[in-house]
Amino acid sequence: MMLDRLEGNQALKEEVGRMLAARRLSHSLLLVGEEGLGAGFAARCIAADYLYPAGGPAAEALLRGECCRAVAKAGDRSSGQVETGIVREAISVEGMGSGGRYLVGQVTAMRSEIFNTSLSAEGRAVLLYHAEKMNGESANALLKVMEEPPEGVLFVLTAQSLAGVLPTIRSRCVSFALAPVPAEDCAAFCAGQGVPKKEAARLSDLFEGRIGSVLAAAQDPARRRQLEEAEALARAAAAGDHYAASVLLARYERDKAGAVVLLRDLCAYAAAGLRGGKISPLQGQAAAGTARLAGQAIWQLERQVNVKIVLQVFAASL
Repeated sequence: MMLDRLEGNQALKEEVGRMLAARRLSHSLLLVGEEGLGAGFAARCIAADYLYPAGGPAAEALLRGECCRAVAKAGDRSSGQVETGIVREAISVEGMGSGGRYLVGQVTAMRSEIFNTSLSAEGRAVLLYHAEKMNGESANALLKVMEEPPEGVLFVLTAQSLAGVLPTIRSRCVSFALAPVPAEDCAAFCAGQGVPKKEAARLSDLFEGRIGSVLAAAQDPARRRQLEEAEALARAAAAGDHYAASVLLARYERDKAGAVVLLRDLCAYAAAGLRGGKISPLQGQAAAGTARLAGQAIWQLERQVNVKIVLQVFAASL
């Protein structure tokens, strides 16, 4: 099974494997896991096993995300369309609006496409990433098809938290939680993917076994720079250097998404310090206080509070 490629999470793999083998898989699954735990990869594995039990090139392409994609333009409900990908039997939907919110045009385009019976495949799969980004309008459009789906269609949703998913969507899904793998296993896996052993061990400790986060930080230069800036911010917080923190954070005043990533990485350094990890400049009470302040700032940013104000207050509070 493609799902066997997911590290750890044995209970999830066994349960979904039994459902797939008996062809009794629920038509709607919800995979819940924080960023870096591989919920999106797990969703693609399940879809590939559902559509292509024998594996093959199409299954491999689906694992790489080479499927159709539902897109739309903000403010234009009739602009939705499904862009054709290598794997025509699978459609991915991910937020495109402000803050990564779903656009109703994406959902209606997907809904029209899956009622298209011209394909010869026995089944279809719809991958809905970050379902917590759905607003009421897009959720209502999705509910219409989830309540009476075409035969053979599997919906696989992902979300960073169960509470973030609207109850009307959540109640129609069988939910599974993803968990980090032990840091040692994470380091071994990432080293097998070409990450230098010492770097794999350091990042696995920092991200507490979140394989996706480790691989991104090790292999993506832009992601690596973000992490370096978070470490610099952690050093400023440890030293109580408000000026250095303000200068660094000023670069993110027009980049809310980047600011949230930066603060989440700062939380990772704070958590490492609370565990006594030597990789973090923050230790003890400084780590606890920084984690609390960063968490509050993330909460405010996610609720559309002015980015510049949030970051200035955060820097002054360190």
